[in-house]
Amino acid sequence: MFSHDDIAHYEAFGFVVLRGLLTAGEAARLRAEVTTELRAAFGGIGTAPGDEGGIPGDYLPLAVDRAPFAQSLIADDPRFYQGATELCGTMTVPAGPGIATCFTGNAGWHTDVGPDVRGIKFLLHLDPRTAATGALRVISGSHDPAFARRVERYLARDPANQGFLPGLPVPDTALETEPGDVLAFDAHLHHSSRGGDRRVAWSVEYLEWPGAAGEERRRTVRGLIDCDGDHDDVDTGRWPVWREWAAGAAHAGPSRRTALERLELLGVGGLS
Repeated sequence: MFSHDDIAHYEAFGFVVLRGLLTAGEAARLRAEVTTELRAAFGGIGTAPGDEGGIPGDYLPLAVDRAPFAQSLIADDPRFYQGATELCGTMTVPAGPGIATCFTGNAGWHTDVGPDVRGIKFLLHLDPRTAATGALRVISGSHDPAFARRVERYLARDPANQGFLPGLPVPDTALETEPGDVLAFDAHLHHSSRGGDRRVAWSVEYLEWPGAAGEERRRTVRGLIDCDGDHDDVDTGRWPVWREWAAGAAHAGPSRRTALERLELLGVGGLS
Protein backbone atom coordinates (compact mmCIF):
# COMPACT_ATOMS: atom_id res chain seq x y z
CA MET A 1 0.00 0.00 0.00
CA PHE A 2 2.57 2.57 1.16
CA SER A 3 6.22 2.69 0.18
CA HIS A 4 9.04 1.51 2.41
CA ASP A 5 10.15 5.14 2.72
CA ASP A 6 6.65 6.21 3.88
CA ILE A 7 6.59 3.53 6.57
CA ALA A 8 10.17 4.27 7.67
CA HIS A 9 9.41 8.01 7.92
CA TYR A 10 6.29 7.32 9.99
CA GLU A 11 8.17 4.99 12.35
CA ALA A 12 11.06 7.42 12.85
CA PHE A 13 9.25 10.74 13.08
CA GLY A 14 5.66 9.83 13.97
CA PHE A 15 4.07 11.19 10.82
CA VAL A 16 4.11 11.06 7.06
CA VAL A 17 2.54 13.30 4.41
CA LEU A 18 0.87 11.17 1.74
CA ARG A 19 0.79 13.51 -1.24
CA GLY A 20 -2.14 13.06 -3.62
CA LEU A 21 -3.47 9.97 -1.87
CA LEU A 22 -6.95 11.08 -2.93
CA THR A 23 -7.55 12.25 -6.47
CA ALA A 24 -8.85 15.76 -7.08
CA GLY A 25 -12.26 14.30 -7.83
CA GLU A 26 -12.30 12.28 -4.61
CA ALA A 27 -11.23 15.29 -2.55
CA ALA A 28 -13.98 17.40 -4.12
CA ARG A 29 -16.56 14.68 -3.44
CA LEU A 30 -15.48 14.38 0.18
CA ARG A 31 -15.57 18.15 0.64
CA ALA A 32 -19.10 18.29 -0.77
CA GLU A 33 -20.31 15.60 1.64
CA VAL A 34 -18.57 17.21 4.61
CA THR A 35 -19.88 20.72 3.97
CA THR A 36 -23.41 19.54 3.14
CA GLU A 37 -23.71 17.62 6.40
CA LEU A 38 -22.06 20.33 8.51
CA ARG A 39 -24.59 22.87 7.20
CA ALA A 40 -27.45 20.48 7.87
CA ALA A 41 -26.26 19.75 11.42
CA PHE A 42 -25.14 23.21 12.56
CA GLY A 43 -26.91 25.62 10.23
CA GLY A 44 -23.69 26.80 8.60
CA ILE A 45 -19.96 26.24 8.25
CA GLY A 46 -17.88 27.11 11.29
CA THR A 47 -20.60 28.13 13.73
CA ALA A 48 -18.65 27.42 16.95
CA PRO A 49 -17.11 30.55 18.51
CA GLY A 50 -13.37 30.65 18.14
CA ASP A 51 -12.67 31.33 21.82
CA GLU A 52 -14.47 28.41 23.42
CA GLY A 53 -12.58 25.74 25.40
CA GLY A 54 -10.74 22.84 23.86
CA ILE A 55 -10.09 22.97 20.13
CA PRO A 56 -12.94 25.18 18.87
CA GLY A 57 -14.95 24.04 15.91
CA ASP A 58 -17.94 22.06 14.69
CA TYR A 59 -17.48 18.28 14.87
CA LEU A 60 -19.83 15.82 13.21
CA PRO A 61 -19.63 12.01 13.07
CA LEU A 62 -19.96 11.19 9.39
CA ALA A 63 -20.84 7.58 8.68
CA VAL A 64 -24.35 8.01 7.32
CA ASP A 65 -25.76 6.65 4.08
CA ARG A 66 -26.24 10.25 2.86
CA ALA A 67 -22.44 10.56 2.68
CA PRO A 68 -21.48 7.31 0.91
CA PHE A 69 -17.94 8.28 -0.01
CA ALA A 70 -17.01 9.39 3.52
CA GLN A 71 -18.72 6.26 4.84
CA SER A 72 -16.67 4.04 2.54
CA LEU A 73 -13.34 5.53 3.63
CA ILE A 74 -13.66 4.17 7.19
CA ALA A 75 -13.00 0.52 6.41
CA ASP A 76 -13.82 -0.21 2.76
CA ASP A 77 -10.93 1.77 1.31
CA PRO A 78 -7.57 -0.03 1.68
CA ARG A 79 -5.73 3.29 1.74
CA PHE A 80 -7.04 3.92 5.24
CA TYR A 81 -8.03 0.78 7.17
CA GLN A 82 -5.31 -1.46 5.72
CA GLY A 83 -2.98 1.52 5.50
CA ALA A 84 -3.33 2.05 9.24
CA THR A 85 -2.13 -1.50 9.81
CA GLU A 86 0.89 -0.95 7.56
CA LEU A 87 1.95 2.25 9.28
CA CYS A 88 1.22 1.11 12.86
CA GLY A 89 2.70 -2.33 12.34
CA THR A 90 -0.26 -3.98 14.05
CA MET A 91 -3.86 -4.91 13.32
CA THR A 92 -6.24 -2.05 14.03
CA VAL A 93 -9.87 -1.23 14.73
CA PRO A 94 -11.65 2.02 13.78
CA ALA A 95 -11.73 4.36 16.77
CA GLY A 96 -14.41 6.52 15.23
CA PRO A 97 -16.69 6.83 12.24
CA GLY A 98 -14.78 9.57 10.50
CA ILE A 99 -15.32 13.14 11.67
CA ALA A 100 -16.36 16.10 9.53
CA THR A 101 -14.91 19.23 11.10
CA CYS A 102 -14.72 22.95 10.66
CA PHE A 103 -12.04 24.30 12.99
CA THR A 104 -12.70 27.89 14.07
CA GLY A 105 -9.70 28.60 16.28
CA ASN A 106 -6.15 27.67 17.12
CA ALA A 107 -5.13 24.38 18.70
CA GLY A 108 -2.35 24.35 21.27
CA TRP A 109 0.15 21.54 21.64
CA HIS A 110 -1.58 18.27 22.46
CA THR A 111 -1.74 14.56 21.66
CA ASP A 112 -4.84 12.60 20.69
CA VAL A 113 -4.48 9.61 23.03
CA GLY A 114 -3.32 9.52 26.63
CA PRO A 115 -3.16 5.79 27.49
CA ASP A 116 -0.34 3.64 26.18
CA VAL A 117 -2.33 2.38 23.19
CA ARG A 118 -0.96 2.59 19.68
CA GLY A 119 -3.09 4.62 17.32
CA ILE A 120 -3.03 6.62 14.11
CA LYS A 121 -5.04 9.49 12.68
CA PHE A 122 -5.51 10.32 9.01
CA LEU A 123 -6.32 14.02 8.55
CA LEU A 124 -7.43 15.60 5.28
CA HIS A 125 -7.63 19.37 5.03
CA LEU A 126 -10.19 20.04 2.30
CA ASP A 127 -8.79 23.45 1.34
CA PRO A 128 -5.14 24.43 0.79
CA ARG A 129 -3.35 24.91 4.11
CA THR A 130 -0.07 26.77 4.57
CA ALA A 131 1.97 27.58 7.67
CA ALA A 132 0.08 30.87 7.94
CA THR A 133 -3.41 29.44 7.37
CA GLY A 134 -3.75 26.59 9.81
CA ALA A 135 -1.48 23.83 8.52
CA LEU A 136 -0.92 21.07 11.04
CA ARG A 137 2.28 21.60 13.03
CA VAL A 138 4.13 18.68 14.58
CA ILE A 139 7.08 18.15 16.89
CA SER A 140 8.91 15.53 14.92
CA GLY A 141 9.70 12.39 16.90
CA SER A 142 7.58 13.35 19.91
CA HIS A 143 5.63 10.08 19.67
CA ASP A 144 8.63 8.41 21.28
CA PRO A 145 7.82 8.05 25.01
CA ALA A 146 11.22 9.22 26.30
CA PHE A 147 11.31 12.23 23.99
CA ALA A 148 7.64 12.96 24.73
CA ARG A 149 8.40 13.27 28.45
CA ARG A 150 11.13 15.83 27.71
CA VAL A 151 8.80 17.75 25.38
CA GLU A 152 6.06 17.82 28.02
CA ARG A 153 8.46 19.11 30.68
CA TYR A 154 9.58 21.84 28.29
CA LEU A 155 6.03 22.84 27.33
CA ALA A 156 4.97 22.91 30.99
CA ARG A 157 7.52 25.70 31.56
CA ASP A 158 6.09 27.83 28.73
CA PRO A 159 5.14 31.29 30.10
CA ALA A 160 2.45 31.44 27.41
CA ASN A 161 0.49 28.99 29.57
CA GLN A 162 0.02 31.85 32.05
CA GLY A 163 -0.72 34.41 29.37
CA PHE A 164 2.79 35.82 28.99
CA LEU A 165 3.97 36.30 25.42
CA PRO A 166 6.03 35.45 23.54
CA GLY A 167 6.13 31.83 24.59
CA LEU A 168 9.01 29.43 24.42
CA PRO A 169 10.18 28.62 20.88
CA VAL A 170 9.27 25.17 19.63
CA PRO A 171 11.16 23.55 16.71
CA ASP A 172 8.00 22.46 14.95
CA THR A 173 7.31 21.50 11.34
CA ALA A 174 4.32 22.92 9.46
CA LEU A 175 2.82 20.30 7.14
CA GLU A 176 1.42 22.31 4.26
CA THR A 177 -1.14 20.49 2.13
CA GLU A 178 -3.39 20.70 -0.90
CA PRO A 179 -6.78 18.94 -1.15
CA GLY A 180 -6.08 15.25 -1.74
CA ASP A 181 -2.99 15.18 0.46
CA VAL A 182 -3.40 13.06 3.59
CA LEU A 183 -1.57 13.54 6.87
CA ALA A 184 -0.98 10.34 8.82
CA PHE A 185 0.33 10.78 12.34
CA ASP A 186 0.79 8.81 15.53
CA ALA A 187 -1.86 9.33 18.21
CA HIS A 188 0.92 10.24 20.67
CA LEU A 189 2.62 12.82 18.42
CA HIS A 190 2.51 16.38 19.76
CA HIS A 191 0.74 18.60 17.24
CA SER A 192 -0.97 21.98 17.00
CA SER A 193 -2.25 24.53 14.48
CA ARG A 194 -2.67 28.26 14.27
CA GLY A 195 -3.96 30.75 11.75
CA GLY A 196 -6.59 30.42 9.10
CA ASP A 197 -10.33 30.72 9.40
CA ARG A 198 -13.06 28.08 9.17
CA ARG A 199 -10.76 25.22 8.29
CA VAL A 200 -12.82 22.39 6.81
CA ALA A 201 -11.39 18.91 7.31
CA TRP A 202 -12.19 15.21 7.62
CA SER A 203 -10.34 12.72 9.79
CA VAL A 204 -10.49 9.10 10.86
CA GLU A 205 -8.62 7.32 13.66
CA TYR A 206 -7.61 3.71 14.26
CA LEU A 207 -6.39 1.98 17.41
CA GLU A 208 -4.40 -1.20 17.86
CA TRP A 209 -6.61 -4.28 17.97
CA PRO A 210 -6.03 -5.77 21.46
CA GLY A 211 -6.87 -9.32 20.35
CA ALA A 212 -6.23 -11.73 23.19
CA ALA A 213 -4.32 -9.23 25.32
CA GLY A 214 -6.77 -9.55 28.21
CA GLU A 215 -9.94 -7.83 29.40
CA GLU A 216 -8.16 -4.85 30.93
CA ARG A 217 -6.50 -4.01 27.63
CA ARG A 218 -9.75 -4.52 25.71
CA ARG A 219 -11.54 -2.26 28.19
CA THR A 220 -8.92 0.46 27.69
CA VAL A 221 -9.27 0.33 23.90
CA ARG A 222 -13.06 0.19 24.10
CA GLY A 223 -13.05 3.32 26.27
CA LEU A 224 -11.22 5.23 23.53
CA ILE A 225 -13.70 4.34 20.79
CA ASP A 226 -16.27 6.91 19.71
CA CYS A 227 -19.95 6.41 20.53
CA ASP A 228 -23.21 8.38 20.36
CA GLY A 229 -22.77 9.80 23.86
CA ASP A 230 -19.59 11.58 22.82
CA HIS A 231 -21.56 13.97 20.59
CA ASP A 232 -24.10 15.65 22.85
CA ASP A 233 -24.37 18.67 20.53
CA VAL A 234 -25.34 16.46 17.55
CA ASP A 235 -28.66 14.86 16.70
CA THR A 236 -27.40 11.27 16.72
CA GLY A 237 -30.77 10.13 15.43
CA ARG A 238 -29.86 11.84 12.14
CA TRP A 239 -26.09 11.35 12.45
CA PRO A 240 -25.58 8.07 14.31
CA VAL A 241 -21.97 7.21 15.02
CA TRP A 242 -22.05 3.59 13.84
CA ARG A 243 -25.59 2.35 13.13
CA GLU A 244 -25.93 3.07 9.38
CA TRP A 245 -22.32 2.12 8.69
CA ALA A 246 -22.79 -1.17 10.55
CA ALA A 247 -26.11 -1.91 8.83
CA GLY A 248 -24.37 -1.63 5.45
CA ALA A 249 -21.66 -4.15 6.36
CA ALA A 250 -23.69 -7.06 4.98
CA HIS A 251 -23.47 -5.53 1.50
CA ALA A 252 -19.99 -4.02 1.82
CA GLY A 253 -16.63 -5.67 1.29
CA PRO A 254 -14.92 -8.05 3.72
CA SER A 255 -12.82 -5.33 5.35
CA ARG A 256 -15.89 -3.51 6.70
CA ARG A 257 -17.25 -6.79 8.04
CA THR A 258 -13.92 -7.48 9.75
CA ALA A 259 -13.90 -4.01 11.31
CA LEU A 260 -17.48 -4.48 12.51
CA GLU A 261 -16.65 -7.87 14.03
CA ARG A 262 -13.79 -6.31 15.98
CA LEU A 263 -16.04 -3.54 17.29
CA GLU A 264 -18.64 -6.11 18.31
CA LEU A 265 -16.03 -8.22 20.11
CA LEU A 266 -14.96 -5.15 22.05
CA GLY A 267 -18.56 -4.54 23.09
CA VAL A 268 -18.87 -1.13 21.43
CA GLY A 269 -22.43 0.17 21.68
CA GLY A 270 -24.62 1.76 19.03
CA LEU A 271 -23.87 -0.75 16.29
CA SER A 272 -27.54 -1.63 15.74
